Amino acid sequence: MGESSIKRMIPRLVLLLAVIFCIPPVLAENSTISIAYWGSGGYYIGDTIIFDGTSPSGNSTAIRLTGPDLPANGVPIYDLDGAEGTGNPVVVKDDGKWRLVWYTGSIKGVDKMQTARYYITVFDVNNPEVSAKTSVMMKKPDFYVIANPDTLETGEYLQLQGTAEQGTSDIHIIISDEVGKVYRTYDTAASRSGYFTYAFRVDMPPGTYYVTVSSPSVKNTYRTTITVVPPATPVANVTLAPTTPAGMAADAGTLSVSSNPAGAAVSVDSVSMGVTPITLANIAPGTHTVEIRSPGYLTFSLPVTVYAGETTSLSPVLVKSPLSLPVSPVTTLAGVIIAGVVLLVGCAVRKTD
Repeated sequence: MGESSIKRMIPRLVLLLAVIFCIPPVLAENSTISIAYWGSGGYYIGDTIIFDGTSPSGNSTAIRLTGPDLPANGVPIYDLDGAEGTGNPVVVKDDGKWRLVWYTGSIKGVDKMQTARYYITVFDVNNPEVSAKTSVMMKKPDFYVIANPDTLETGEYLQLQGTAEQGTSDIHIIISDEVGKVYRTYDTAASRSGYFTYAFRVDMPPGTYYVTVSSPSVKNTYRTTITVVPPATPVANVTLAPTTPAGMAADAGTLSVSSNPAGAAVSVDSVSMGVTPITLANIAPGTHTVEIRSPGYLTFSLPVTVYAGETTSLSPVLVKSPLSLPVSPVTTLAGVIIAGVVLLVGCAVRKTD
């Protein structure tokens, strides 16, 4: 293959790559009106979806939504509490084309949506039978949170570990009682994979509390409960003389660390201490950074306060490192074709040389 042959191949290769990467919109239409959307047809609730299409010039056009737990004749795409059979108006240009941007995080009544397939219909308000329909698969982003332990004494540490879908970054935590009184609020961040962890010392009175986790970018929330019990009561009528364990300074505290799985490396203030389970005496009172590492698991890191003459316990459940996201078929196909093109051109160049 000569240099001229390679030059003739280039336009064809460019066209082939354009077909791969420029995926046309999915289209549903009849003779007078049409609707299309760009993308794969699968979205998270909270995503932005663009619909466009054609409608006769001067036509009064609207768009509505139907799906699980929604009226059979549909409701306005931006108001799930709206009147059945009505829709949001669509502006049609003089050339008969229209476009609507659907910010699914701004829908009134969005809490009615669930993980399911929804149908979007564009129609002529004056002649509802003139319409076109398409569908998209919507998924409700979820939180998953574990409270460890879920029953603990006042003064103990509570650790929250969880995941938030769609790479949610800002996590808001509210601790409230059974009548809705808010005791504590905390903010933390999730990693790019959606993992987050937060721990705090429980100082609420004994009782049952709700832990509510939310995010500004996700409409739904996750709620779990914890039970706070009174601290262990000393045996009545028994007076114990204060003692200090052998080898332990009188003003020191103790840090007891275990983990699931066991055998994880423990460091305190960046100093290696051993592996779990481990009890560390002679810890200076104050706040220390405890890190627990185990191969194949995310690093657990937490500021822990140690008190003189007391034992502070820490027992986290380590979270496995997330697996790599699967590569889409389109990306894989494109990679194979590009690799083949590079190899073909390389072979041709070597032949010309």
